[in-house]
Amino acid sequence: MPHLKAYGLAVLSLVLLAFAGTASATTLTSPAGTAYTGTIKGTSSKITLTNSSTFGTFQCEHSEIEGTPSSHGSGVTAVAIVGKWTFSKCTGGKPTSPVAKPGSWEFHLTTAPNATWTSNGSEWVWHETLVGTCIFITKNTDLGTLKGGTPAKIEIGASPLPQESGNFFCPSSATLGGSYTITSPSTLLVS
Repeated sequence: MPHLKAYGLAVLSLVLLAFAGTASATTLTSPAGTAYTGTIKGTSSKITLTNSSTFGTFQCEHSEIEGTPSSHGSGVTAVAIVGKWTFSKCTGGKPTSPVAKPGSWEFHLTTAPNATWTSNGSEWVWHETLVGTCIFITKNTDLGTLKGGTPAKIEIGASPLPQESGNFFCPSSATLGGSYTITSPSTLLVS
């Protein structure tokens, strides 16, 4: 019987080692097969950043983004440092544009050439005359899906941005929705 236990443990150890060797990795590529390290730029003409407070809904309809990959490849998550994230054509209250703290994005491979898009440390400061100042921040917030292609697109679900601080008139979250078209590079894929 002790030999059977030892044999079982040995088999289990080999199985665990086999799975440990397959660490997940996400690489942003452009063109296919070539790691992309340049700036990723995108624009949207149908983005909404909505803050529903006691005094109404405030909305922005245009946005531009830029980020530069800081890590990706074998055994690591693809991370991009945000260089620009602006909003314009706002009605009602107005967020600080560009965002107060850009933060970073992560891309997690789902099915090639696509990935989930998350944001960490991006901070929006929203000013409204009657409400005051409300601050929203991403904390590993799932924003949507990067759909690789020519051009690539980012589809955003109604992603809640948690409130970091503000007075009691501030809502508990703001909502980001819409999509971005990646304008640079012309092709962006995830593998």
